[in-house]
Amino acid sequence: MEVLNPIEGKTYKLPVGYRFDPSDEILAGYYLRKRIMAQPSPNDLIQDCDVYQTVPWELPGGGSKNLNWQRFFFHDLRTRVFENLNKREAGNGQWRTIEKAQDFELSKEQVVARKNVLAFWEAKGNGFAKSNWVMHEFRLVSKSHPSMVSAMAVYRIFKTKKEGRKGKKAKRSEGETSSSSSSEEEAMDETPIVIDFTMENGTVTGPPSPATSEAS
Repeated sequence: MEVLNPIEGKTYKLPVGYRFDPSDEILAGYYLRKRIMAQPSPNDLIQDCDVYQTVPWELPGGGSKNLNWQRFFFHDLRTRVFENLNKREAGNGQWRTIEKAQDFELSKEQVVARKNVLAFWEAKGNGFAKSNWVMHEFRLVSKSHPSMVSAMAVYRIFKTKKEGRKGKKAKRSEGETSSSSSSEEEAMDETPIVIDFTMENGTVTGPPSPATSEAS
């Protein structure tokens, strides 16, 4: 089975019936760790991409023509400046945080993984309508300094099967918070300090070991 890499335009061979569906622990503890350490990952299945350059359905990859219905990307947040990380402009809309700072252990090392969940709101007239597109963002976080978060992240972006509530909209500017969900309001807290874990000698401070072996 040959699969097209939509970003580089090359193909690579995979076993028949292969479906790339890594767990949260594998995404953060293996793939993100390798990316931060500038190590190659198998088949380059996850590519660098600015996930905020456009609406989610126009990002490379995804769909039946590629690996599956999910899309996976690396992105360095330092290449974008946001006034509020909980409402991030992307194309004709915004990614809004709905679940924030879910930390989970990867190993006995000096970092843990932090997961944020965002939903995409599309601009509609003078407001925004919530779509059924969801983003999972994973970063590595220092155990000793939880406010220190890796600049590089790995993203899982997908469309949920259940459509969002019809007609549910949020007004722009002053009226936005009136129709935002309670989970979004609770997420508006202190912004973490985005850093990288690369030291002057080129090593990485405390990356987690892979949860599984590299062979698959």
